[in-house]
Amino acid sequence: MKPYTYLIRHLPTNRVYYGVRAANKVEPEQDLWQHYFTSSPKVQQLIEETGRDSFDVEIRRVFETKEQAIAWETRVLRRCRVLENDRWINQNVAGYIVPTEESRKKISDFHKGRSKSEEHKKNLSESQKGKPKKSRVYQSDEYRKKMSKLKSGSNNAMYGKHHSAETKAKIGALLSERIKGDNNPMKKVEWTEERREHMRQIRAKRQPWTDEQKAAVASKLRDQKREKLYCEHCDRHIAVGWYHRHGDHCAKRCQPTKNSSFAFGSLTT
Repeated sequence: MKPYTYLIRHLPTNRVYYGVRAANKVEPEQDLWQHYFTSSPKVQQLIEETGRDSFDVEIRRVFETKEQAIAWETRVLRRCRVLENDRWINQNVAGYIVPTEESRKKISDFHKGRSKSEEHKKNLSESQKGKPKKSRVYQSDEYRKKMSKLKSGSNNAMYGKHHSAETKAKIGALLSERIKGDNNPMKKVEWTEERREHMRQIRAKRQPWTDEQKAAVASKLRDQKREKLYCEHCDRHIAVGWYHRHGDHCAKRCQPTKNSSFAFGSLTT
């Protein structure tokens, strides 16, 4: 008999289930809800609780082959994003099962305290040999260009949004805690002469910014409102990000400004 897809709705809860039937030995109309009541444990549980009459059943489409029916079911479930909506009773799409908190805990408990055997490690190593490293794919110029295009402008989740001062303070406090004391990653680095020489070579290879790069940065920052602080030594407002070079650390702190009332000649030693 011809395989088919179907849709059932649980009337008391208004939840729905979409499935496929390919092993029927009778016509779809004589099979669904007479001989076949889906393979879903969730549906079976609802039948036990509220009875078969609490469902609205509909045959959606009939196919010539089993492969066509299964492919269509997968397409519908993905298009409807059934794994992201609690209204759907379906728990998997094409074999992908949504893990529950209970199943996650069972898996976690099973692996706790268990170390991989040497044979297992060797098998994992052999299985990965010859395969391209994911990090190399992510570092390619082609990948970066595609991701930049996907995340630019209105496609960016933060497009048109700004963090509040409270959020910025929370982020700053969290990041500062992560690198305090022994958590500071630079404390674990041993600065040998070889490492210092390596860093000097890296700095020596750096190229100065081109006019195009400068123009691109200027265009990006233009018209942006940045928080500024007043430096009395320079007699101007400085962006917060650069203020650490001003104030008490300003290079002009011992030089007169246009608003100052003293000159170098009036200073006494």
